Amino acid sequence: MVAKPFTFALITDTHIRPPQGDDSSPYAVNDLANGRARYACDLLAAQEPEFTVHLGDMVHTLPHLPTYQAACDEAHRIFDPLKPELHFVPGNHDIGDKPMAASPAGAVDDYTMSAYHTQFGPSWHCFENQGCLFVVINSSLINSQTEMEKEQRFWLETTLSRHTNKRTFIFSHYPPFINQPSEPSHYDNYAEPGRSWLLDLIEKHAVEAVISGHVHQFFYNRLGRTKFYCLPPTSFTRQDYAELYRTICEDEFGRDDIGKFAVALVHVTDEGHEVEFLPTNGMVAGSGNAVIRREVRMNHDNICVHLRNAWYEAVDLPYNGPMEEFSRKRARNDYPLMRLWQMGISDVRTPLDDLLDPTTRQRIEDWSRAGVGFTFVSSEKPDTLTWEIIHEHAHLVSTLEFAARLKDVPSLLNALKGAKVGDLKVSLTKIHTSADEKAKGTNFAHNVSSGFLPSEVDEVASLLDDAHPVSSVVYQVNLDEDIVAIVTKLANRHVGGLVPVFNIRFAQRNPAAANFDDENIAQRVRQVLDLRACLGGKKTEFQFDTFMDIDRGYSPRHGLLDRSSNFRRAGLVLRGSN
Repeated sequence: MVAKPFTFALITDTHIRPPQGDDSSPYAVNDLANGRARYACDLLAAQEPEFTVHLGDMVHTLPHLPTYQAACDEAHRIFDPLKPELHFVPGNHDIGDKPMAASPAGAVDDYTMSAYHTQFGPSWHCFENQGCLFVVINSSLINSQTEMEKEQRFWLETTLSRHTNKRTFIFSHYPPFINQPSEPSHYDNYAEPGRSWLLDLIEKHAVEAVISGHVHQFFYNRLGRTKFYCLPPTSFTRQDYAELYRTICEDEFGRDDIGKFAVALVHVTDEGHEVEFLPTNGMVAGSGNAVIRREVRMNHDNICVHLRNAWYEAVDLPYNGPMEEFSRKRARNDYPLMRLWQMGISDVRTPLDDLLDPTTRQRIEDWSRAGVGFTFVSSEKPDTLTWEIIHEHAHLVSTLEFAARLKDVPSLLNALKGAKVGDLKVSLTKIHTSADEKAKGTNFAHNVSSGFLPSEVDEVASLLDDAHPVSSVVYQVNLDEDIVAIVTKLANRHVGGLVPVFNIRFAQRNPAAANFDDENIAQRVRQVLDLRACLGGKKTEFQFDTFMDIDRGYSPRHGLLDRSSNFRRAGLVLRGSN
């Protein structure tokens, strides 16, 4: 229980430099860090959080450099709008790197600890708010084998033991891990044995969340009851992670991917917590960029998106210094999850194969705990083993969508009747192919799509008897068709208590033709949002195909996100920004 709901703010990796500049970075984008930090601080201050936590790397210069003092002075001037309720977490630029032979900067030591304490206060401490405990730790000390590490370790173990009845949040600049807890040690995680010690302690005390920075990318993980967040920066993106995105890198070889800059708010209630990301888009204070108070969070609870791309995929990054010159690092693109949160979309559609694969299923569980519901689609009648897996993991299934050719629908329905579907929500869709189209001379293009044609509504009704297990039927709405006319007609005449689901396709009918018309796609999204208010409470659902661009292969089209996982215009419409 919390005394009352409250909101706190997060900012990380501002990398502020002395006002006159310095030579601590060879990258041009770092010259923008101070202005970007000012804008980010003004944006957070406008949200009026109860307190703010800076997750580290307040400054870019290092404690042993002569410019450290000037950078810290400038940082405090920039952070002033967030004071006095501002808490600092020591980053490796602020206090020194963790112990690592191939680390590009000096490790934490007595001198850097003293310098940090002078500028930002104790490097580990805790505070309380509304009955919750907030713990700041110095991650650079972990595995240092120093007396300071022993002191912090004893303090953390004692502190958590003393507050076992409180919901606890831990702030650490380095994330304990970014892909999985058993991953090898690298520049962006905790090495052993410190990692296992911390994770065991977190599990023992059922810590609610561990929140980190450092990596300049967004990552989300879960272990037991604990959620692990790694937050994006305000200053620059790390170019070694540009390999996660199958597209041309943004400016400076991936170091200035402005769509990924953000700060965050954490809304804490009795039920849990929710992270809301506020984009800063690399904006600089004093350049006419307006700062707004965000008051409305989107909630598109009847919209589902097609996750055609491998949303769960982990990628082995090139070993390429300065960060990883001698080792391999594996990471995952978690921005799709962050974008769903930002758009207020909580339902996704993906093949049933994803649920049947144990590795992917674990990630489905993680996303489910993060508030995402899954529609699983299949064109096959599940066998006995498949039904066992479905029922065992029914808590992960929002909807089972079964696809069949029109002539095969009766046999599919009979199979479903005998499958003990139970409380599972079942949706019916049609496999529509080029063979279903009326021939036009010798023209023929191999194509497959999903959904009954709107003209088939009466035929669908005739196929369903009183004992059918179906709760919704999917209709396709093609790019050249009138969304308003089709949705209005079917929503008003659909029979049998079935919910009509409209698959809004962004693809051309011709699989060789592309649709890269962002305004056209955005307008179709606007029409759907407007329709929801005009249907008079009639139950309807919508699917958008597709979530992320398909920019190669068959039926190329833009989606709600580009291949860098940044918003397209249609995504901004759903986010309430366009």
